[in-house]
Amino acid sequence: MKLHFYGTGASEGVPALFCECKYCKQIRKMGGKNYRMRTCVQLDNDVLIDFSMDGYAQTLFRNLDLTAISHLLITHSHDDHLYPLAITQVIPPKAFYDRERVLNVYGNDKSIHKISDIIACSVNSQAEIEKIMNNNYLGIDNYLKLNLLTMYEEFYIGKYKVLPLPANHDKKELCMIYIIQDKEKTLLYGHDSSMFQENTWKELKRYKFDCVVLDCTMVEETGIFDGHMGLPDNIKVYQRMIEEGMASENTKFISTHFYHGFNPVHERITPIFKKEGFIAAYDGMEIIF
Repeated sequence: MKLHFYGTGASEGVPALFCECKYCKQIRKMGGKNYRMRTCVQLDNDVLIDFSMDGYAQTLFRNLDLTAISHLLITHSHDDHLYPLAITQVIPPKAFYDRERVLNVYGNDKSIHKISDIIACSVNSQAEIEKIMNNNYLGIDNYLKLNLLTMYEEFYIGKYKVLPLPANHDKKELCMIYIIQDKEKTLLYGHDSSMFQENTWKELKRYKFDCVVLDCTMVEETGIFDGHMGLPDNIKVYQRMIEEGMASENTKFISTHFYHGFNPVHERITPIFKKEGFIAAYDGMEIIF
């Protein structure tokens, strides 16, 4: 498997839009790997995980090729993970094709409805809205298919088996983390989330992971933001996975989703995370495992 990180920042991005904190001022001068767009990761050739308002910029400046993407997994409906307007532009006349081309989107009820609501802005009747929800409006299913997921129910996308599990992120929503497998490798895509709840751990114990991607919003801090982790929490996940056989010394542990206010300068945090057995992700990073 190969992961390409197009965005490794938290909801504000790094540097944050209006921020004048000392870290954002410094990062604006430094540039390079210190610039962090909102979360987006590509798995191998045709699977994307999350798609934010930075998606268009990622196509221009990070070489994200959306024409290659057939499957889009959404972890939850927050704006830094789901920008529905851009997703609906796969439908003509926003885009044209000389081939059959369907974008399959997978997510929870809030995510799916958020996309449907954008399409529904152009219709008036309840009957038309119901057609949208059933992928039958104006031939939409020829270009965009919305797939409502059920927690703990496995499904297949191409060669991958995917299992959605509960994240510990937002009590108002069934946020998801994903276990993704092919015939050789197993990936845990584990954010946004604070420390996993025991019902999630119960499922994780059934697997041995080759790669684990974790929320590290608070960088080296912990206990400040609900629904997120920092490096101390990541270390606890690492230790439990090693101790209980879910991971080994060969497992790649990756931290991402960094918040601007905790000084996520790449050159500073890389050795700190490496010492603890973690890779600090940056925009443009590729990992093969």
